[in-house]
Amino acid sequence: MLSPQLAFRLNDLEALDTASRMPLYAQLADLLARRIRSSQAALVGRALPSEVETARHFRISRPTVRQAMGELLSEGLIVRGRGRGTFVAAPQASRNLGRAFEFESIPANHKVRFQLLRRERVKPDETIRNLFDLAPGEQVERITRLRYADDVIFALEERFLPLDKGAMISDRMLQREAGIVFVRGLIGGGAGHISFRVRAIAADADIAKLMRAKKGAPLLSSEHTYYDRAGKAVLYGVVLFLGDRYDVAFQAPVTGV
Repeated sequence: MLSPQLAFRLNDLEALDTASRMPLYAQLADLLARRIRSSQAALVGRALPSEVETARHFRISRPTVRQAMGELLSEGLIVRGRGRGTFVAAPQASRNLGRAFEFESIPANHKVRFQLLRRERVKPDETIRNLFDLAPGEQVERITRLRYADDVIFALEERFLPLDKGAMISDRMLQREAGIVFVRGLIGGGAGHISFRVRAIAADADIAKLMRAKKGAPLLSSEHTYYDRAGKAVLYGVVLFLGDRYDVAFQAPVTGV
């Protein structure tokens, strides 16, 4: 019997950042997820490298590889067959926007990159202080980034984290990773949950300047809070998308009719 064709070679993937406080399994899950998502339809049914090969290549333990694979499985990116291996899954007809909003809001077939504008310690307002259950006077980390698609700005991100959580995220990660990657490490796996609200707003003068848009330009605001498995908030943020550069579409079965 012929062996199934590999979806990709491990040598084509970036190295893990061993200096980062972000768990290695979260970094590996992101590397694999990005590679699969870049051309998932064409890779359906192809095999992923084995756990042994992956562990040897990245010089990590097999349990670490297994945990990363568990993340991909929970996101519907892979399927596993007992005694057969791990394979790229067919794209899902519908998605769980609570888990995958970061990915849904990245334009398909475009090169996405991030520009870190600033990260700083600030005194939070009362809402954020209560959300993180902080004592009066405690600071949080505020991270501000621009998101580009093919070198064109299409989103502005502002996120707040408790200082111990912010320390887990390196500048290198902020310059290349989607926010959902940070969350994997912050909540310790896929057992947390998210609350978010999406609404339309108009760009004020400061936001318009950062996004190189006109004052009053239409924006889609995604306000979100991520919680760990114990129900404790670990990240709060708002991502603003330029209305004329953002589009999302999905398919889902009609039920209850």
